[in-house]
Amino acid sequence: MIRFIVRRILIIPIALILIHFLAFTYAHFAGPIRAARTPYLRQQFESSPLFPTYFAHVKDLLSGGEATLISSREEFFDLFTRAAGASLGLLGISLVASILFGFVLGLLAVRSQPPGIRRWLTPLSTLGLAMPSFYLGSLGILGIVYYVLYISPGSPGILPIKGFGWDTHLVMPVITLSLRPTVLIAQMVAGLLSGELGKQYVIAARSFGHTWRNIRWKQAMRNILAPVLLMFASTLRLTFGELVVVEWFFAWPGLGELLASALVPGQLSSQLGATLYFLNPPIIAAVVVIISGLFLLVDLVVSLGIRLVDPRLRGDEDLARAGGQL
Repeated sequence: MIRFIVRRILIIPIALILIHFLAFTYAHFAGPIRAARTPYLRQQFESSPLFPTYFAHVKDLLSGGEATLISSREEFFDLFTRAAGASLGLLGISLVASILFGFVLGLLAVRSQPPGIRRWLTPLSTLGLAMPSFYLGSLGILGIVYYVLYISPGSPGILPIKGFGWDTHLVMPVITLSLRPTVLIAQMVAGLLSGELGKQYVIAARSFGHTWRNIRWKQAMRNILAPVLLMFASTLRLTFGELVVVEWFFAWPGLGELLASALVPGQLSSQLGATLYFLNPPIIAAVVVIISGLFLLVDLVVSLGIRLVDPRLRGDEDLARAGGQL
């Protein structure tokens, strides 16, 4: 376990350095190319050698000087601190909602007689995977607009469809971001738990007088926890990939919206004021590194959780270590 933790921790900074360089390189070359093909762009791009420009930027960041990013180093870190906080809040609430509702739906699917909920889980999960997040968001916005125009004309609407706030502004982004992971987790929990409850040890436990609640929570749920965590890791990658689209779609001032404003020509971010930062190499590199760093840290925590709940993985490492000593 310790070797695994050390190995993963050593990989993270190496991966982030490589990601930072690749993102900076993309923006460095894409800016002049896009400007040459798009004459109406107001932003000017200067052609300069890649490596001197990149190393000068890294040296400026490490030395604490005034980075050529926005206007000052303080403004740069303040911008990314606020954006990271908004993204972490939205991501954390969405993941918690996915886990809670996914487990509840999975348990209800196993307990329901006849199994009506379970019958709908597979088509719902297939439909959820087939529909991208911006399509789900569009359906939600369309429903709110229809309510305002036809059901209750003149009303402010059921929910706000854009903007920032830790209130009702969270509802639409959280639903859009958590709906697909929820149905996937529910399908996994229902399938694994129904299979686990049909095994011989469950029949033996029932013959000894154990209740279904005791068997379900103390034995069956413990046995399916590792594969459910693996599914959670997969949904985590899916959620991180959709974060940029969802934040941009609902004008949520997080890292995703900041990255979208730097990738879409003429797109003004609510965080960047009136200045265009289209294909700005430091901006794009910083946002991509922060998002990647958050993903790698959460993925490390999930991997550790899988090894803690599944002794077989720890047993394989111990066996390999013992074989090496022999």
